[in-house]
Amino acid sequence: MQKRSDLCPLLNHTLIGCIVAAGHQWDDKTVKVWDTHIASGSKDKTVKVWDAKTFRLVSTLESHTDTVLCCSWSPIGTHIASGSSDKTVKVWDAKTFKLVTTLESHT
Repeated sequence: MQKRSDLCPLLNHTLIGCIVAAGHQWDDKTVKVWDTHIASGSKDKTVKVWDAKTFRLVSTLESHTDTVLCCSWSPIGTHIASGSSDKTVKVWDAKTFKLVTTLESHT
């Protein structure tokens, strides 16, 4: 088990609806693990992708204009989808971390 001090880079990303304290309980909608990476959505309007072994930041996905409420990996790990209060769902390439498409008018 990782010590809390080992998680400091990840904990600096403000996770919506999460309790980052004893037990490290995270909201299932804002933090997703895929193989060797972790994706987290935040009220800072970004999705951050972390290396699950070192907890180092790999990429910051920026395009939302409001709080990121949820994120998820595609079933085979090729894409990351993020939903936001800006009423969009964004789909990201999980290798290049480039925006693939934006689905608008989501309520």
